[in-house]
Amino acid sequence: MAEARDERLGRAAEAERLRLLFRFFSAAHGAGRSPVYKTLSEGVAGDDNLLALLLDVPDQQRRPSLLFAAVNLLLASRRDSDLAAYYPIHGGHRAVDDQLVPAFSAFCGQHHDDLARLLSQRSTQTNEIRRCVALRIGIDHVQRHWPGPVALVEVGASAGLNLLFDRYDYRLDGEASCPAHASSVVVSCEVRCSSGTGILRTPPTITRRLGIDRHPIDLSDPDARAWLEAFIWPEQIEELATLRGAIDLASATAAASVVTGDAMTDTARILSELPGSEPVVVFTASLLSYLTGQARNAFIAQLQEAARRRPVAWVFAEAPGLLATTTLDVPALRGPLAQHNSRYLVGASLRDADQHHDQLLGLADPYLRWFAPVPDSSDDFQSIQTD
Repeated sequence: MAEARDERLGRAAEAERLRLLFRFFSAAHGAGRSPVYKTLSEGVAGDDNLLALLLDVPDQQRRPSLLFAAVNLLLASRRDSDLAAYYPIHGGHRAVDDQLVPAFSAFCGQHHDDLARLLSQRSTQTNEIRRCVALRIGIDHVQRHWPGPVALVEVGASAGLNLLFDRYDYRLDGEASCPAHASSVVVSCEVRCSSGTGILRTPPTITRRLGIDRHPIDLSDPDARAWLEAFIWPEQIEELATLRGAIDLASATAAASVVTGDAMTDTARILSELPGSEPVVVFTASLLSYLTGQARNAFIAQLQEAARRRPVAWVFAEAPGLLATTTLDVPALRGPLAQHNSRYLVGASLRDADQHHDQLLGLADPYLRWFAPVPDSSDDFQSIQTD
């Protein structure tokens, strides 16, 4: 009796946590980006049956992005469903209305077993190409301190598409950034509180491109590619085209590779196996949201261990509140900025055997739709108006 009661209480507490998580997702990620996911996130938060679907899968799988991707994957082959009518990427043209959430709930009910399997077995896999803007800005900062060639490693790399960042074209505030590659992949970003002119410099020579991921995506596997595409949001027709262009480019070149590894246990070893002595730039984007507080600092300890052998720069695009739980020495993270997890910080932490230097470079939308450069290293970010 007591065990059954404790289990009921535990499920009820977890259901409340998920309600808050989906409401946060709606406000912080859906608002201004996806009317469909904003509405559906609120709908899931208020639907006990949908929450029950998530409660029956492993703890680490209970994520809005994973649920929406699983549904999106099934929708790709069911474009005649009522729900697909709301998804422009699947040819839908119906505006968000009061039938969207019922259509989503009905679809989940009809495909309960398939969704339960996907949610239990699949992992979150995103390659947000626009985050390459953060990588370029971070590498520019590294170059000012350590000129010359660098090796590039992305932790949480998925298919490793961001490792080809210097093969893409960039549009800041609609203006082309040099050098231009006439690439099929065009990365756009709005620059706030500053002009986009001169923000991106010519990237250095990249001597090695390596990704680390617990579950790397094999781009030669059609099912794996379809799963990667499932993380494109309903309205993002252009983003889907960009992703497919990046996949085609990566498939046509052997310039980058992704190995299986864990951020908090394998990073130092993998970095130590890289040939050469040039600095290593380690890039992460949203990695910290998948790690516990202890794991975050274990990851940074891995970077510090690797920096005993050669210079290591950690370039990041991460949530302020999560960065504030780490050992980064940045005064701004000890203030109100740490409460604004609906925005991301772009920054760099440069480390070698003797010292390290941490610096924030700007504030950004989590998906790098916009970037606001920090005026100077002592700025507390209160002066940046991004709303």
